[in-house]
Amino acid sequence: MSADSEGQGASPYQSKKTRSVTFRIDSSVIDELQGEADTREISLNVLVNQVLKRYAEWDRYESKIGMMPVPKLMLSTLIDKAIASAKAGGIKEVETYRDLIVKEAAQIAFNLMKDSVLFMKKHYNLWVVLSVLEEYMKVSGIKADHRIEGSSKHVFVVQHELGENWSLFTKELLTLIFQNLAKVRAEIHVTPNTTIAEVVLR
Repeated sequence: MSADSEGQGASPYQSKKTRSVTFRIDSSVIDELQGEADTREISLNVLVNQVLKRYAEWDRYESKIGMMPVPKLMLSTLIDKAIASAKAGGIKEVETYRDLIVKEAAQIAFNLMKDSVLFMKKHYNLWVVLSVLEEYMKVSGIKADHRIEGSSKHVFVVQHELGENWSLFTKELLTLIFQNLAKVRAEIHVTPNTTIAEVVLR
């Protein structure tokens, strides 16, 4: 599939080969990594694989695609503060104003996502976009789960703990992704800290 092709594409979840490589690493770094591995109750090998995987899949691209670390508290309060300011400024239809902000933010995120995904993965389709989104959530400390029910029903669960407005933003973004890249309508439900999308993908 060419880099500018769009659509569902093939699922990227495939078994991966491994190979052994020897590195010479400072003892102090090894000690820190071993301590972290002990805290997590995993082997040093597993931890090093996780660290290298995160660098290969995300960290090396962050500055190149204009990303920067943002505290979760800041994300959770941005829309809240904008709505509070609107209310204090005399805007009566606050919910309508909130919905407009959320929709515009989701559209901007969706538009920017294509260039970032193409830069990182050299492909642009549903599964690649979902893969990059999953990687972003993982490095941001947001819990995400994807399971398949039956032969074609996919359930995506995002637990962000960022409040109702972030749930609505996630809902709008997922709606755009499935509408534009899979040409399907997703059933999306939200709680103040969780977004659940159910969609049939054939």
